[in-house]
Amino acid sequence: MTLGALGDAALHLFTPFNIAVIFGGVTLGVIFGAIPGFTGSNTVAIMLPLTLTMAPEIAIVFLAAIYVGANYGAAIPAILINTPGSSGAAATVLDAYPLAKKGLASKSLGISILASVTGGVFSAIVVILLMPRIGEFTFQFANREIFVVALFGIATVAVAVGDNVKKGLVSGALGLFLATWPADPSTGQARMDFGFNALLDSIPFIPIVIGVFAIAELFTLINKRQISESEDITTTYGGIIDGFKYVISKPFQLARSVFIGTSIGSIPGADTGVGGFISWSTAKSMSSDPDSFGEGNPDGVIASESANNAVVSGTFVPTLTLGIPGSATTAVMLAGLLLHGIQPGPGLLEDFSFEITVILVSVLLANIVLFIVAFAISKYVIRVVTFPSVYLVPGIVVLTAMGSYVVNRQLFDIGWMVLFGFIGVLMIVNGYSLIPLILGVVLGPILEGAYLRSMQVSRGDHMYFFESNIAIGLWILIALVLFAKPISKLVGRIRSDKGGSV
Repeated sequence: MTLGALGDAALHLFTPFNIAVIFGGVTLGVIFGAIPGFTGSNTVAIMLPLTLTMAPEIAIVFLAAIYVGANYGAAIPAILINTPGSSGAAATVLDAYPLAKKGLASKSLGISILASVTGGVFSAIVVILLMPRIGEFTFQFANREIFVVALFGIATVAVAVGDNVKKGLVSGALGLFLATWPADPSTGQARMDFGFNALLDSIPFIPIVIGVFAIAELFTLINKRQISESEDITTTYGGIIDGFKYVISKPFQLARSVFIGTSIGSIPGADTGVGGFISWSTAKSMSSDPDSFGEGNPDGVIASESANNAVVSGTFVPTLTLGIPGSATTAVMLAGLLLHGIQPGPGLLEDFSFEITVILVSVLLANIVLFIVAFAISKYVIRVVTFPSVYLVPGIVVLTAMGSYVVNRQLFDIGWMVLFGFIGVLMIVNGYSLIPLILGVVLGPILEGAYLRSMQVSRGDHMYFFESNIAIGLWILIALVLFAKPISKLVGRIRSDKGGSV
């Protein structure tokens, strides 16, 4: 994209109406995103009819602004009440909520705001400048590569989270097992639905996330006076600005997370949760104090929030270059394009280059607007952590039940949420990490679909998964992830034995 094209797009956007559209979209996204169960995709779907009177490119600008706002909004309940509003915020919970419990809720929110905005802004710049080249690289990811990427994500998180790799792998395997319960994606054959029609289509993901995080946490919270363990907590902007300063002091961590998020987002079908988890796991493995991750390490918040917002910009690459949705939300946005007479596909970038440039520049502007909106409300939302538990717990129960119900509008999902609340408690008590379970459920349908399509292409030849350079490189990374820690421990024991025998 030329500088002239970018300038024309910016001039087109900088009108009072268009700026108001972006502000309105981001604000709506943050509000809805902060409600557990309202993901970016269903928020965009709800708002889709409002775009009928708008110009095509401005309609998608509005939806993109909602997407950006909703993706950040999901971090608010994750930080304050241990309830990720979406899969993208599931990794944020690991360190942001422990920080809030220590009385550092304002700092945690400040880190999440600036990390999210920085990740979104720089990822959008990368996508704007390198869209054609990134699109060409993304095109090399067929089902074979997507299958191996999914395995890599689960292996990485299973090893990085917790102290027991075996338990991490068991947790991830359980998530994959749950993902196979719905009907076979290739034949439609019913599998483990146990007579419940709600399990025929897909596993209710949002109730699982809410159950294992929020409901399980309520069992602890009912015995406490409030969420924060600190009695002396203020709601000034000073703590939030301290969070900003901390993010600014970590440029390398930000750059790494932006790269991971943009790369993951550019792969069709990837999820913000995948980018957040892989970035968090990478940050932990490269940290000088890995044991502090999951206990309230601010670097973990930077890693997850900057990466999952970078994924948002990255998802526009396959969506706009190939016509393949980069995420569930961009799939709804493709419907918005069709609604306005724009046919998605490989020719979209060439036939509608101006409109596409406007959309990408709007993503950049939406992240800047997000900073203003999130900072303005942050002082007031952090008061949640000092609210008496005797009132907060019933409120969270109602909110989580609504969040579980609203996705599919089925009472079954509320029962599903309660069931996984108990499962979450049992896993925590027995030392099993919840994160690989969640990632297994997220990646399960992607992994299974890619595997089945690969088998159709290769006529059942499993060597097909080793017949591309990208796939081979990913297999090598999986081996390194799984065996690097055991080998390093073995080498350490041998060295200590030799030292002791001298």
